[in-house]
Amino acid sequence: QGQGQAEESDIYKVVDMCMQKNLDPVIVFDFSKRNCEKLSHQMDPLDLTSDSEKDLIDGVFNNAIDMLCEDDKRLPQVANLLPRLRRGVGVHHSGLLPIMKEVIEILFQEGLIRVLFATETFSTGLNMPAKCVIFTSVRKFDGGVFRWVSGGEYIQMSGRAGRRGLDDKGVVILMLDERLEPEVAKGMVKGKADVLHSAFHLSYNMVLNLCRIEGIKPEDLLKKSFRQFQAETSVPALESKVALLEARTSTLAIEDENSVEEYANLQAQLRLLQLEKRALVHTPTNAIPFLQPGRLIRVTCLLPQPPAIQSDAAEEDAANQHPAEEKLAWGVVVAFTRVGSNEGKKTGPQATAGADSDFVTVDVLMNCIVESGVGKKKS
Repeated sequence: QGQGQAEESDIYKVVDMCMQKNLDPVIVFDFSKRNCEKLSHQMDPLDLTSDSEKDLIDGVFNNAIDMLCEDDKRLPQVANLLPRLRRGVGVHHSGLLPIMKEVIEILFQEGLIRVLFATETFSTGLNMPAKCVIFTSVRKFDGGVFRWVSGGEYIQMSGRAGRRGLDDKGVVILMLDERLEPEVAKGMVKGKADVLHSAFHLSYNMVLNLCRIEGIKPEDLLKKSFRQFQAETSVPALESKVALLEARTSTLAIEDENSVEEYANLQAQLRLLQLEKRALVHTPTNAIPFLQPGRLIRVTCLLPQPPAIQSDAAEEDAANQHPAEEKLAWGVVVAFTRVGSNEGKKTGPQATAGADSDFVTVDVLMNCIVESGVGKKKS
């Protein structure tokens, strides 16, 4: 049954059927730690281990808990775990002590645990396959809402079914307590695995530490990284894309192409001249005489624009540094501050045109509109 209904689950019947059909070891996935504990207690009537296996389990367990202090040995999860382990039933989730999880993993690898109740975390990072995997539910709580298991999550967990070299096939059982739409089932069972992207980042500290070790070069580390592997495997696709775009470009026909190119070059030159004019007007020597408090000024916001076609490489570099579209707003000058030789000095109407400063910070009173990221609401 679904999550939160562990006491009404038919898991005992399903596990008992798997034992009769020799489908052990079995991993039962549940998305709740509390349900894992409750479901494991429903296996009390089962005894899946022999006397010799019980002795092995006792030895591994007792050697492990000898490392714990007396108070930890009296914890309920430690005291109640051994009776279940002796019957071949285990539990694995993040609520257990690390030493207890390690004991369960060792016993499962040795084949001494026939039924393991685990959360989703057991399917990631641990190479512990089983012959059969059971899902007690195909809905999970992701921190906000209950949703269906995604294709990547299903592949990760169901992939534990089937042991390489031991089983011809793995068996996956889904326990459903509600209708599963065909589209959802198809997306879950036949969906694609989640795409992995390398987060490898070569920092200065890493390079320095590598340089301290003899015989190791940072280049060797990069070549062996998953990020470099992804970059190399993506090269053929990028080359194909480049070839396709070049083929499309070669087939383009522009009517009166010379005139269009001349017009684009004139537009680029016009932008350069406008930028030069703006830089000249905004120099402190020319601007300070007009910065009296109360004067209305027009504030421009520069938005990035794609670069234009340029015939001259130098002009192209200069134009690409300041491509912009003006977004205008009006404001009122309150004061300004010279930053340079007279740094930090507030000035007013008595400012002279020949003020010696590198640049000027102007305080402007404006009516601003703030747009939020959700729904673009203005306030």
